[in-house]
Amino acid sequence: MAEIVDDGVQFRRSLEAVPAFRRALFPEGRIRAGLNESHLPPIEGLLEAIVTEVPLLHRYGGPGEAAIEAVAEAHGRDVDEVLLGAGSSALIHTVIGSVCEPGDEVLFSWLTFEGYLGACHAAGAVPVPVPWTAEGGHDVDALLASVTERTRVVVISTPNNPSGTPLWRTQFDQLAAQLPPRVIILLDEAYSEFGGDPDAFYGTMRTDLPENAVVLKTLSKACGLASLRAGFLLGAPRIVDGVSRMRAANAVSRLAQAGMAYCYSPVGRELIAARVDAIVTERRRIEDALQQRGIPAARSEGNFVWLPAGERALELFTHVADAGILARAYEGYGLRYTVDTVESNDLFVEAVAGWWTARSA
Repeated sequence: MAEIVDDGVQFRRSLEAVPAFRRALFPEGRIRAGLNESHLPPIEGLLEAIVTEVPLLHRYGGPGEAAIEAVAEAHGRDVDEVLLGAGSSALIHTVIGSVCEPGDEVLFSWLTFEGYLGACHAAGAVPVPVPWTAEGGHDVDALLASVTERTRVVVISTPNNPSGTPLWRTQFDQLAAQLPPRVIILLDEAYSEFGGDPDAFYGTMRTDLPENAVVLKTLSKACGLASLRAGFLLGAPRIVDGVSRMRAANAVSRLAQAGMAYCYSPVGRELIAARVDAIVTERRRIEDALQQRGIPAARSEGNFVWLPAGERALELFTHVADAGILARAYEGYGLRYTVDTVESNDLFVEAVAGWWTARSA
């Protein structure tokens, strides 16, 4: 009998393509502008809404029905078109895992949110990154040309992270018309509240989407609930039912449920809208200030500014870090800066301008 060699636990080969998660370090005194989180504290009344659930932390469940009803009302949907999740990242895993057999393909523009790669590998699906356009937008013609018989999902980050470029209305119409009905159009709209271009397409407020179009939202950005891991899916009842069977039971904490119910109440929505307006105003001010100095800052629809620095992205990152600002560098592509306080934003503009002047000399 042949000897069996046991080298211990063996992980799936696909894990080699998944980068290990390492929490970003933000030394005291540095401006943390690399995570696209809100720099503002919770909105008025939110803490009180969450604290009411603290005495029941020993129990499963929570105000889930209230959260679903608030989300549905805010988006003109029925309650059977809403599925709660522990953030949109968890829902991305759930959607891909619910429709992909091993070897099925998931398409998305690249560069984009890296979490799509891990979600694919977790489900045994094959990620198919399709290069974005020169402006950091979605190349819909290239996406459609990449569809095969194994394609099950096309993920669209809109506005795209990190470029801030949205999916345009004409592009969604093209996808909806030309993709086979078996392919889910997964609209990841983490930053859609910060958008405003009339030609941009956001499915969040649309109630006439085709059955294979699904919208994902997180409460980590505009709502400022990054630590609670809260999000939801909007979709046709049949899609919601199917996807829900892959979701982990009791994955959304009662604190997150209470937070969602409050954020999407009439009072919560009004308070969040005011904050979004303030962040958008600052983002535009930063972009205008950079462009007035001849610096090619992109026009973003997120809560962040994108500088397409290309091969000099790491150099720019180091320069702004020396000024006390920790942004996010994408090697070979550019730098993403999360909108912060007025003072921090001014410091960022001056740091980038100093780098631009030095490189242009």
